[in-house]
Amino acid sequence: MTAGSIISGLIKVIFLILLIFALMLGGLYWFDYLRIIDYRKVIGPFEQYLPAFLRRGEKVEDDPHLLEREFLGKKEQVLEEKIRGIELRAQELDEKELRLIEMEAKLVEEAKRLEEEKKVLSEKQREYDNYRENIKKQAEYFVSMPPQAAVERLSKMDDLLVIDILRQIDKNAQETGTLSIVPYYLSLMDPEKAVSVQRKMTKAGGIGNDDS
Repeated sequence: MTAGSIISGLIKVIFLILLIFALMLGGLYWFDYLRIIDYRKVIGPFEQYLPAFLRRGEKVEDDPHLLEREFLGKKEQVLEEKIRGIELRAQELDEKELRLIEMEAKLVEEAKRLEEEKKVLSEKQREYDNYRENIKKQAEYFVSMPPQAAVERLSKMDDLLVIDILRQIDKNAQETGTLSIVPYYLSLMDPEKAVSVQRKMTKAGGIGNDDS
């Protein structure tokens, strides 16, 4: 017996075995159809290894809507991604809006604070202007009095107020080109009071120096 005949015999045997196996499965499937046996219980453990046409209830058919479903599935996925992007963008815009609202509230508070500061400064400026106007009037008033009477009144005042009045008297004298009477007032004052006033006037810039 040659090797070729042996191989040919083996092929025939294998073919017959496969044929018998297929006939057995077909018989089982037919008996299941007739409800004599349960096809799935018999071949269940091996069903996944069988070709599709031997699996119960399965038919090898082309799905005419497969490409359409895949296209629609991808399109739906793209739309979902766009929706997520829009939602994220909306969330970012909401956060920016909240930050803008907070910033606006801070700016409003800052504007109120600046307005209050402006009012305070305006009030202080009015008070200062009123004070300077009062100093000018008092300077004119004291110059119109007899020197001794003026000194008596000045001696009873606070040193800083006296200094402002004396400086205004100095300034008025410079503007009119007349001799200032301030040194004479100081000579008539109590020596201790005069020294205190002169020392403070020197620290503040001296007699005759007025920044107003």
